[in-house]
Amino acid sequence: MLLLRLFRTRDLRVLFIGQLLNMFGNTTMTLVLGIWVKSLTGSSAEAGLIFLLLAVPTLFSPLTGLLVDRFPRRIVLLVNDSCAAVLMTMLVFVHSAGQVWLIFLVTLGYGFSSQIYRAARGGLVHSMTPKDQLGDVNAMFSALNQTLRIAGPLVGAGIFTVAGGGVVALLDVATFIGSVVSYLLLRGVPDLDRPKETEPLNWGAEMLAGLKHVLGTSVLRQMVIASAVAFAGAGMIDVAMFALVDKGLHRQPAFIGVLGSVQGAGAVLGAVLVAWMLRRFGEFSTASLGFLLNGLGLAAAATATVPGAALGEFLVGFGLPLVLVAEINLVQKWTPKELQGRAISASEGIIDVPFTIAIAVGAGVIGAVGFFPIYAAEAVVFTLVGIAMLRLRAVTRPTAPEPTVVATD
Repeated sequence: MLLLRLFRTRDLRVLFIGQLLNMFGNTTMTLVLGIWVKSLTGSSAEAGLIFLLLAVPTLFSPLTGLLVDRFPRRIVLLVNDSCAAVLMTMLVFVHSAGQVWLIFLVTLGYGFSSQIYRAARGGLVHSMTPKDQLGDVNAMFSALNQTLRIAGPLVGAGIFTVAGGGVVALLDVATFIGSVVSYLLLRGVPDLDRPKETEPLNWGAEMLAGLKHVLGTSVLRQMVIASAVAFAGAGMIDVAMFALVDKGLHRQPAFIGVLGSVQGAGAVLGAVLVAWMLRRFGEFSTASLGFLLNGLGLAAAATATVPGAALGEFLVGFGLPLVLVAEINLVQKWTPKELQGRAISASEGIIDVPFTIAIAVGAGVIGAVGFFPIYAAEAVVFTLVGIAMLRLRAVTRPTAPEPTVVATD
């Protein structure tokens, strides 16, 4: 089996166990932050601000990408998770609506931590994995993350309902500590040593190198711009889903955890199939199907019925790994080792900046327009992007020439 073959590598086994803990903590905590704010304030707009604050750090992606590429990625991950554990302990002091500002502050720091984490782990995986196995390893981590999204939101919402958000935060702290231990146990990772610099650092050029590489490489530019267009308006979904549950489905905020688990079930299916799809059809074809599934899922959720919302979340979950794994796989394959962190951060920044703006817009308009126009409009956008991307499928089909990645000066 693929999983057993990949696990023959000791460091990959250790990393997998650490990521199991890390991702479990993330899936239990992230949604709880929004539910917590909604429960304290009763405001869907303020709950949606949680997702805005999580996304704001992408504005600093050139700097975080440079950080990841200037230091050993294992050390970056170790320090990052240690700081995140300390940060999350602050949430135990939140007991009333007057302390919601503390949730917002911790959420912003959590967003920076997540930005650094994704870029550093992507670079670390690239250094540990042969090119022909990148798709399999990325799919494995995606499958892990999506599997945890089934149980994570339910566990988080359940603990929140019974014991409060502070207990969920302490659980997240424990998972960060476990993740830190896994990084300490890694041995012989090629990424751990960096050659000494022979010239002074040009901060401006170095920070923008990842962005220049992504936009200057036709294949990456087309994938990233397509994702930016599709996911731009999707930022408003993070706000609208609270109104969908409240006004459309007439359920309590914790019901979002149930829908999150349904989405996780669909995502598991997508994550299990994505490695095979990448080998069989290539990145653009795989991503195209992912966009189309998202469009169909959002249209189903817009019906504001429990069956429609559940089906919609399942389809969205199925489609997301197809897009996300195809994109990260393409960036890793077409980027030299020393640019991995900056290229990953730049690609995420190009997508997440409009996504972040959309969250702010959604928080401002949700009270006036409601959830339906937002869901319907995004369903159309995802569908159109999926159709448009079909014309590029030949570029990354398996029979196309392998990219020649040239190291930059």
